[in-house]
Amino acid sequence: MQEFVSFGLQGALIRQLAWLPQGYDLVPDATVMTAGRLRSVMLQLEEAAGSYVLVKLGRHLALKEQAPVLTMLRYGGSPDLIVERWRRLESYSHARGRTEHSTTSRSITLHRGSVRGQAPSRVENLLLHGFIVGLLEAIGVEGITSVILPSHGSAVTMVRNGKLVKVRDFAGRGLRWRISWQSFVPVSQGYPFMANMPGTAPAALTGRPVIRKLAAILENDVGRGWTIDEVAHQLETSARTLQRRLQTANTRFSDLLRLTRVREACRLISGTQMSIGEIGYWCGFTDNAHFSRDFRRLVGMPPSVYREASLGHAGLTRA
Repeated sequence: MQEFVSFGLQGALIRQLAWLPQGYDLVPDATVMTAGRLRSVMLQLEEAAGSYVLVKLGRHLALKEQAPVLTMLRYGGSPDLIVERWRRLESYSHARGRTEHSTTSRSITLHRGSVRGQAPSRVENLLLHGFIVGLLEAIGVEGITSVILPSHGSAVTMVRNGKLVKVRDFAGRGLRWRISWQSFVPVSQGYPFMANMPGTAPAALTGRPVIRKLAAILENDVGRGWTIDEVAHQLETSARTLQRRLQTANTRFSDLLRLTRVREACRLISGTQMSIGEIGYWCGFTDNAHFSRDFRRLVGMPPSVYREASLGHAGLTRA
């Protein structure tokens, strides 16, 4: 459960746990919360209240909390992007459990596996089950029905038409489940966490109109795993044509994407109290090493040093 004890999710989860009658006393004050300890708490909660309560807890976490990582997961999302961003969080936090998925126009099927060792526990899968349902509801998905798809036996319905089903127990780990929905109307959101930027940040993208239009698209959702085909579609052109125009401007798509991400990292480092790890994830990097390497290449110093330097910047604001 490494992904739930990092990036602010641990505190958020404990706050939500305290709202459950069965969960109030499970985390005494000053408890050092590790992935193993959190798993133990979830086991106690399932035993006391039933399997459905873990789905309820995950759903509340996704809908009610305002941790920066949750803001990124929900921002500008489509159902497919929600799961892609979660998968990147699993990678960034070096979680042993990993989630694969397949999508249709009105459903997502998810399957949990592991990078090494034993497959994720049932409590982890139930918590994530509810968490994904909550994230989807947060971006405008309505009429959700979710069912666990066991390797043997009948499917187990956990959510039916947006309402939680009080499943006390079921067989298996709950490694595979399908979420379907009746409608999806995206929730309009403004880009969050705008802040001042010290003058040592890399220069903004300027020049030809195609560069400025491309920059605007990337800046609007910097944490997305952009491909040149996706951007070309938004620019109403082909990927090949866009590549030719970028070559004429003496640049490449990958360079512009990297520059956009590092500029946003500079903004967040200097203007918020998000951790360096949270910022790296927010800005679309796959891990801390990747983030630090690209940041140092473009700014000339590590992110931590940049934060120290930015504290004395004139006009600095803290979020």
